[in-house]
Amino acid sequence: MPRSHSWPLSGLAVVAATLVVVAGCNRGDNSNTSQPKPGSSGLVGSVAGGEPAGQDPCTLVSASEAAPYVGALTVPPYRAPDDDDKPTVDGNSCVYRGTNARSFFIRPDWTGGRMMSKVSNIPNALGTALSKGAPGMDTLANRVAQHGEPGPWDQATFMPGGTLLVTKGDTLLTVDVSGASGQKSDAVAIATIAMGRVGHPLGYDGAKAVAMVPAPKAHPANACDLVPRSEVEAAIGPLSAAPLPDSTGEECTYQVATAEGSRTYPVAFTWTNGGHAYNIQKHMMANIGGMLGAPTSSPMDTMKPTGNMGAMMGAMMKMVGSAGQPHSNAASPLDTMKPTAANLKKAMAMASTPTTAPGAVTTVGFTTDTTLQGPWDNASLLHGTQLFAVRNDVLVAMTLETADYNKAKALLATICTHL
Repeated sequence: MPRSHSWPLSGLAVVAATLVVVAGCNRGDNSNTSQPKPGSSGLVGSVAGGEPAGQDPCTLVSASEAAPYVGALTVPPYRAPDDDDKPTVDGNSCVYRGTNARSFFIRPDWTGGRMMSKVSNIPNALGTALSKGAPGMDTLANRVAQHGEPGPWDQATFMPGGTLLVTKGDTLLTVDVSGASGQKSDAVAIATIAMGRVGHPLGYDGAKAVAMVPAPKAHPANACDLVPRSEVEAAIGPLSAAPLPDSTGEECTYQVATAEGSRTYPVAFTWTNGGHAYNIQKHMMANIGGMLGAPTSSPMDTMKPTGNMGAMMGAMMKMVGSAGQPHSNAASPLDTMKPTAANLKKAMAMASTPTTAPGAVTTVGFTTDTTLQGPWDNASLLHGTQLFAVRNDVLVAMTLETADYNKAKALLATICTHL
């Protein structure tokens, strides 16, 4: 799996995130399955035939049936372990990789259904207990784990973010569309197809498809070696220091001196499974907002603080951003900002005596834009404080606490041309 991103959630959202993570522990990788037909060709025909594998996770949904949810498949559906999307011939999940870095997975558990029927009552019990001390927590728990979706199963539980668990008799199916749309309707549609195939599998071999999955793209051991310094400087200006790598080889920080102060451009890479990570990032905030009954957008998205307020907000972003590493805040620093009197006073002091330049929020505000165009598969600006892009299954993340937005986007484009 890609390196985990910590989500700076608080209060009720912690409970929500905890339950989502519990569901995610049972997940397999996003997978694709093809229905064999005599004389068929392409993704299906290339691995069809042979002995039907009754407990092959890739025998429940065909490639053509998966396409509406991830686009045309880029590789045949293949087997993978339940905690990774690495192709594995004996994997217990099936991964479906489509276009625009979209993917989903199915994991069947042929004997765990009855146990899951008991486990899925945890949110109800948790909500009842919490509501005694905090009214409304019972409602929250049931928003997190949504029960009762009708279908060809005995029981269903959906976790916002994209994980659906359905049971029928002894069979438990986990369908995870968090790397695709994240929508319950899509997970339900896929689960309906898959459950109908239990006991009537397709004649497909997901283990054979493993050999057809391309190897991950090679990347440098040092992230700073990916892009020549001359190209970096063409995007953001002359560097005031040598590019600074971290110990893992997954991050590189560039620094530029300007008349407004020092600007820092920290860049973090997720070298494998980046498309899945990007799509989770893209719709996680909406999912969290929906769980808590909060709007998924706000007037702050269009606010552009200028003048002294702009400088102060830029300083606040720097204060918050400096608390964590560049890659660690998948949610915006805005989510954790506490505008207390002490913090505002500190921000005003930083703004009046700047040693670093104000960040992107002073020019683009707290804007979120998931439609950015450039040499990438997908890219997004999150609340004016972070840029994300994915290309060839590599995720690139950049924080903007002291960055110039246009230059940061130019640097992101330059990086993506090397992926």
